[in-house]
Amino acid sequence: MKSEFMHPMQPWPSLARFGRILTLPRSGLNLFVFDTGAAGASNLPVLLMVHGLGDEADTWRHLIEPLARQYRVIALDLPGFGRSDKPRRSYTPSFYVDTILALISALGASTVSIVGHSLGGMIAHALALSNPNLVSRLTLIDGCLSPQPQRVSPGMLLMLLPYFGERFYNNLRKDPQAAYATLRGYYADLDGMPEQDQRFLYQRVNERVWSDGQRDAYLSVLRHMPIWMAGNGRKLTAQINQCAAPTHVIWGVKDMILPLAHAQALVAQQPCTHLSLIPDAGHLPHQERPQAVLDAVTH
Repeated sequence: MKSEFMHPMQPWPSLARFGRILTLPRSGLNLFVFDTGAAGASNLPVLLMVHGLGDEADTWRHLIEPLARQYRVIALDLPGFGRSDKPRRSYTPSFYVDTILALISALGASTVSIVGHSLGGMIAHALALSNPNLVSRLTLIDGCLSPQPQRVSPGMLLMLLPYFGERFYNNLRKDPQAAYATLRGYYADLDGMPEQDQRFLYQRVNERVWSDGQRDAYLSVLRHMPIWMAGNGRKLTAQINQCAAPTHVIWGVKDMILPLAHAQALVAQQPCTHLSLIPDAGHLPHQERPQAVLDAVTH
């Protein structure tokens, strides 16, 4: 079966000039990145941006260009997602930490600032705890390692089950509007987003639905996360009071995916950490209230 959504993802128009493929030397993985310093030598500090589960680097579409005035911004599609390679393998937070370490090495950076959202926030947090000398500043947006227990919804439990998760994912191919409707829980007001964003998100979520490789990576992350959290994640969470990187936690007040309690629990335990709340924003405040998030990131 063919679909109008079965084609390479096109970047947000203003970011197209920053897009390139970067091959990691040891693994040979091809990563799609937006790199604002690729056109020439850049003496600006490196800011690495890591998206959440099921998303791509375009999630930062309203932040990359303004941040490029102060940083060489590197925003990647994690392996398994977007335009990066999608090898058949287990996708775990540890794999993503290793991939980002390899990316930083390939960039030749001695230290980086990292902005991570949701799963990307957990990955960035884990990397900062395990490699304290590498991360100069940490910004966690609606995602972190937190001592607060994570609730799992009945729908998410279904996605964890083999066959049922694949069936639900594939069924969304029958109805593009139904696929778009799955985004509603991630936003405080999806219908209030600018029309250009709504069109982009409609196209993008249906492109994700029609990617077998992205489906497999998405479900693999979900299914390996509980195992990782029971081992590596628990050990790292116990160490958050030792995190040396200045940390800014940014959270959408109306986040229905990860409640604000996760951020509050982290701020109460981790030193050198402060919290900024973004009103009228859900799980993706950098898309719904980009200027507020930009102000928080740069100050």
